[in-house]
Parts: sequence; structure tokens; C-alpha cells
Amino acid sequence: MIRLLALIWTVLSLVTAIAFGWLFLTMHWNNRACFDENGRCFLDGVVYHDTSFLYFWIVLLAAVSALAGVVIAMRARRSAS
Repeated sequence: MIRLLALIWTVLSLVTAIAFGWLFLTMHWNNRACFDENGRCFLDGVVYHDTSFLYFWIVLLAAVSALAGVVIAMRARRSAS
């Protein structure tokens, strides 16, 4: 049961990491040269803010969480054997 919950947690964490990674890529990384000294980027009528870098920290947290889920699932598998 613990293994199943850990695997579900891992999948949800990976989906979260992929979603926020895509947001970070589209909102910050591709436009990083466009930001001015105030942290704003005016591109095609849309204003991007440099605070979108926070998505990177969410990706990092979700990836670490997914790794923890894998470790818990592996330990649960060993203890069941």
C-alpha cells in the first residue's frame, strides 16, 4: 500500500515538475535577454516579469519530491520481500 501511494506521489510530482518547467521555459528562459533593469520584458504586447523565475524553485521542489517518492517506493519494496 505504501509503495502504491509513493508511486502515485512520484507521478504527481513529475507532472507538476514538467508543467512548471514548461512555464519557466516559456515565460522566463526564452525571454531572459529581454528583461530591463526593472525586471520587465515587453514582448508582443505582453509584459513578462522577472518573478517568473520562481517557477524554477517549484520545479526543483517537485523534482526532489519525486525522487523522495522513488526512494520510499524502493524501500517499501525491499521491506515487502
